[in-house]
Amino acid sequence: MSLFSQLEELQWKQLQHDEKYHKDIWLLSVQQRITHMTLHLAKYSAKLTVAAIDKDVDEFKKTVIDCLIIIISSANIFNSRIYDIAISEQEQKLETLTDLANLLIDTEQVNAGESELLDFSKRITFNVGKMCKAVESLDHLEPFPFRQSITECLGLCFRVSLASLYTLTDEKLETLFSNRLIPVERKNIFFNRLGNYESGY
Repeated sequence: MSLFSQLEELQWKQLQHDEKYHKDIWLLSVQQRITHMTLHLAKYSAKLTVAAIDKDVDEFKKTVIDCLIIIISSANIFNSRIYDIAISEQEQKLETLTDLANLLIDTEQVNAGESELLDFSKRITFNVGKMCKAVESLDHLEPFPFRQSITECLGLCFRVSLASLYTLTDEKLETLFSNRLIPVERKNIFFNRLGNYESGY
């Protein structure tokens, strides 16, 4: 499966998960949905920073997986492909997500004298802060390029999140997502009828 196909499959499965298992959010307006997702990312960016400071690798890994799920869900809200907003033309020639992750680990330089995870968390937090500014500007109807700003930040957060995750694991992203989302889906009383992330919807 090509890099394009892998990313498209992740976005397609996330779209189905959100539609079936998060109706409360799915039925909100686009503005409300992206505000909700931005708040999720703000919550996770704080958790990443604390985990990095505490050197809690397990918590960092769990939280960065959550970040990636929300980033993909948010890209779907804007009808934007991660492939288009997060990956350069040169990187699009890579064959797999693993290849992309390895390249990003090499290119996403860490600031000298700082721990790797803390540097990653700071960069995610910086871009999430810019997303917060964009949704705030939208509330005020300010002359601000909110769509461009948010999708750009989502792309940058995806890159940093993927790089940071693959410094901690070599598991497939789809498997990591499934392990995180299946327990969420099982909470629904119609889990056996709705389908699920692992077997399909």
